[in-house]
Amino acid sequence: MNLKQTLATPARSRQQFLAWYHAQGPGQLLRTIEASYLLTATKLTYNQKILQVGWMGTEKHYIDHDLRANLAIVDIDGTASPTAESVMRGDAEALPVATESIDVLVLPHVLEFEDNPHQVLSEAVRVLKPEGLMIVLGINPWSPKSMAKYLIFRSDFTLKNRIGCYRLMDWLTLLKLESEFSAGFGLSSSQTVFRPDSMLTRSLAHLATSYAVKATKRTYTLIPIRSVWVRPAGILPGQVIDTPLMRK
Repeated sequence: MNLKQTLATPARSRQQFLAWYHAQGPGQLLRTIEASYLLTATKLTYNQKILQVGWMGTEKHYIDHDLRANLAIVDIDGTASPTAESVMRGDAEALPVATESIDVLVLPHVLEFEDNPHQVLSEAVRVLKPEGLMIVLGINPWSPKSMAKYLIFRSDFTLKNRIGCYRLMDWLTLLKLESEFSAGFGLSSSQTVFRPDSMLTRSLAHLATSYAVKATKRTYTLIPIRSVWVRPAGILPGQVIDTPLMRK
């Protein structure tokens, strides 16, 4: 099974992507690399509430068993395993979660399959607490394999949205989130490129099969400034009119 075959039916694009993701070969390799990244990127604690939008089947690989009681998964496409813990049916554009109740939110390969990715991001920001962390995993549309499939098999390429990491970061900035390119995942070398800071690493990140973007929901408190009385020019402190001199 190859990526072209799994993405052939628009109505079931994400389900078929997950079938490729869990099959032997490149999909399984990408799944292993991304799960390893999430294990180190989330840095979860016992008092944090974790929400994952979209079931992936890799949750046990990056969330410790003792922390799974704090995990909730919104199954947006009916692909969750019957034995999966803390799973609820829902829509990515209208999450069944209270406002500002989540500390860590994970969007694993969701935006590229949704009709309205802007609304999905807005909804994710709504449920995220101030200073909460969002991690987005996406397919890189500029990788050589993605470009080849788009040009050669354009009629069968059913990713609804081709979202690059920097375009995604622009969207997050408009939502007043502080974002950064966190990692790129390459299948040819099984290499993860973290925070590219040189020409070589930036090139590897741009050619990676998929990427991860981190975003933090910043809140800023406005400090009121007291009004300051400004004395009009030309008026000196003290008496305004001098006492007239007595005439002799």
